[in-house]
Amino acid sequence: MDLAAFQKPAGYLLPTVFDERAFVPYPLPPEIDYGSIAKVLSEADQKLGELRGIGEYLPNPYLLIRPLQRKEAISSSNIEGTFTSLPELLMLEYGAEEFTKSIDTKEVYNYIGALQKGISLLDEMPVSNRLLRHLHEELLKNLPKHRAGPFPLGEFRQEQNFIGKVKDIKKSRFNPPPPGEHVRCMAELEKFINSEDMYQIPTLVFLALIHYQFETIHPFPDGNGRVGRLIIPLILHERKVMQQPLLYMSQFFEDNKDEYVDLMLGVSRNSAWISWVEFFLRGVIESSVNTIDKIKQVRDLQEQYKQRCQQARSSALLLQIVDSLFEKIAITIPSVKEMTGTSYTAAKNNVEKLVEYGILKDLGFRSKSKFYFAVELMQIFE
Repeated sequence: MDLAAFQKPAGYLLPTVFDERAFVPYPLPPEIDYGSIAKVLSEADQKLGELRGIGEYLPNPYLLIRPLQRKEAISSSNIEGTFTSLPELLMLEYGAEEFTKSIDTKEVYNYIGALQKGISLLDEMPVSNRLLRHLHEELLKNLPKHRAGPFPLGEFRQEQNFIGKVKDIKKSRFNPPPPGEHVRCMAELEKFINSEDMYQIPTLVFLALIHYQFETIHPFPDGNGRVGRLIIPLILHERKVMQQPLLYMSQFFEDNKDEYVDLMLGVSRNSAWISWVEFFLRGVIESSVNTIDKIKQVRDLQEQYKQRCQQARSSALLLQIVDSLFEKIAITIPSVKEMTGTSYTAAKNNVEKLVEYGILKDLGFRSKSKFYFAVELMQIFE
């Protein structure tokens, strides 16, 4: 780690393993000149408000939330070098593991489970270290040791970790707090998150501070980036800023990955809070705008699909299958049979009609059953 780069740090350096130094961040909150970010903060609040308003009036928001969560899982995992495709992820959800890049796809699938579990746990507990441990356990469960690590899932690390391109701490770019210190830092962060006084901080600035602090502490042996990004929709949900979990920022972070990590490092080295917070707020704006656009595209496509079916004088049953596509994206004939309560032959006939209308497409994936995908819908989220 380049110690000379820490000119005006937002923390202090302590000795750690191999005569190296590790960075310990000061407790939150820092002093921030809100006047300097007033314009971008106002725009971010406005765009988030637009997204929230649209979400409240969606007839069935989960028709959009489920695809968004899958896109978020893929983007957040891409940042960490874990790659899969939306068709592979959908097939794994159906149990067709033989057609997936097993480990990578399972990690991405776990991300969806962690997000959904986090939202459900908010009924029982606040955003806390206990909840974060549950997220970490869900994120890495059922993975081989070389991916999940040798340590118990859901537990804070016991060793010094570091961030760098090679597995050598002497060539690291950044060293998080040493063992022991990171536990204290996480206790301070938990207190900050749940302090009533923190409601005086604008929510989006609050999120930017927490995200930096968590990523800097890096409390787990692995999975810190994904857990840190999961915190964002959970806090918005807990604070009732977004009743429907519609804001996901991983695509923005992935598209601007170098700036993302450089600006967080800039806070540690030079207390460059304003640059980091402005970047985070730009991410809220861009992510909100993109999701609003996707909502429009999805609703337009849903209307187009209904028109195609109505023009062909199709049955109400076919319209029911079309509506389900906006949540499932992929279907099989047995899944349609189960959903509609009809015979296999009737389900097959309806699926074939949707293929004929250009709504479904066979991409060549076969497990026990043939998979059909709503390709136009997938393209919106890819």
